[in-house]
Amino acid sequence: MSADTELRRRRERPLPELDAEEELELGRYWEALVARWWLPLAGLIAGVAVGYLLSLGGHKVYEAKATLYLGQPLSASGTQIQGPSTNPSSVHQVVTSAWAQRRAERVGGLRQGALSGHVSTQSVAAGATVTRSGINPLVTVITTGSRPAALARATNELAKLAADRVSSGYVATKIAYLRRQVAAQNDALKSIDQTIAILRQGASSHGLSTAERLIIASQLNGQTLQRSQVVDQLATYQNQLTLAQTVEQSKILAPASAFKTTARSRRNSALVGALIGLLLGIVAALLWEPVAGRLQKHS
Repeated sequence: MSADTELRRRRERPLPELDAEEELELGRYWEALVARWWLPLAGLIAGVAVGYLLSLGGHKVYEAKATLYLGQPLSASGTQIQGPSTNPSSVHQVVTSAWAQRRAERVGGLRQGALSGHVSTQSVAAGATVTRSGINPLVTVITTGSRPAALARATNELAKLAADRVSSGYVATKIAYLRRQVAAQNDALKSIDQTIAILRQGASSHGLSTAERLIIASQLNGQTLQRSQVVDQLATYQNQLTLAQTVEQSKILAPASAFKTTARSRRNSALVGALIGLLLGIVAALLWEPVAGRLQKHS
């Protein structure tokens, strides 16, 4: 046997058996858990109880939602016009503003600042299809608080303020103009009807000559024709007014009604508490023997 071979054998040493050591450690942990099984069980039960009690102690939270239809302004030719009502973020800017929230708080009977940080908006319809077609999504105003009735009133006021602001420009001016035109046409129609009634009464008189009767008949025909034109114009204005009020104008589609939401789910609280309690119980079971040994040494 050569000297190199002998030296090589001396240098070869057995490697430590890591798998055996790991199995030994795991066995110790398992024995500790089995020996003190009541600690994880007690932690589990205590965690469930604490989580459930915490869920009972949570204050009630209510949520109110009001849905707005933004409207679609139209030009005289019927084409769509881009404006505040075509941008859903307009509603968000209004309802999250300080002045709108202060006013809604006064109307709803809430303390000042109660709505701060508790107002949000959400588009009901969104996506590329809605954008391409030009149809405005519905927008929901969402508030949270602890007083359901006051919260619903405040939410409705926020939605009303948003609808008024969004339609306060072009659409509001258009509706006011059409209302004046409808009123003017109604007045003209009443005047024409009065004139026709007078002419018919005069035509029934027995003392009229043939020429006078012809004149009255001609005037009646003229008034009747004018009345027909006024009726047509009135119908046009009324249709335009209806279109502006139902399609172009923003409005509250669904008023707010508060409903209770769970600030903390009892089931989830119990599960989280059980998990935390179980983990703490396992840690206590594993550390019981080392800690107890150290305490005995110090004592």
